[in-house]
Formats: sequence, structure tokens, C-alpha cells
Amino acid sequence: MNDGHLLVNFHALGQARVDIAKAVNKLTADLEYLEGEGKKLSGTWSGKAEEAYNIRQRKWQAASADLQIILTEIGSALERSTDDYRDTEHSAAQRFQ
Repeated sequence: MNDGHLLVNFHALGQARVDIAKAVNKLTADLEYLEGEGKKLSGTWSGKAEEAYNIRQRKWQAASADLQIILTEIGSALERSTDDYRDTEHSAAQRFQ
């Protein structure tokens, strides 16, 4: 892109979208599993240990939700960008016909 040109690889953009969606799904599944395992253990705790775990768990859940939102927004932005690039390429090609 140093020479003022932009090369768009549609396949790479599409693959990036797929990879991000897979990452979000895996993250969700892994966190659900870990939360289930944590609940098994936390049922045996009481007092300050339980309070500390619950506080940390809420922070993890909030951070996870934020990350999922960000990754989903990135995936959506990639999709919009790909569509825009395709439209631009199509318009440019039409000028030669």
C-alpha cells in the first residue's frame, strides 16, 4: 500500500470473519464449561472465599461479554468492508463495459 494502491484479498477477509466467529463460539463454550466447573467448587465454599469468588466471577463474565461484543463487531465490520470492496470493484469493472 506504500505506492498508493490497495490490494484486497476477498478470500482472506472472508476467512478472517469465519475465524473470528469460531473464536467467539469457542470462547463462549470454554467459558460456559469453566463456569460450570467453578460452580461445582464454589458450592463447597462459604464466607469470604465465596464472596471473593463471586466478585471475580462477575468480573470475568463482564470481561468475557465485552470481548465477545468486540469480536462480533469486528466480524461485522469485516463483512461490511468486504461488501463495500466488492461493490466498488463491481462499479469499477462496469466502467469498462
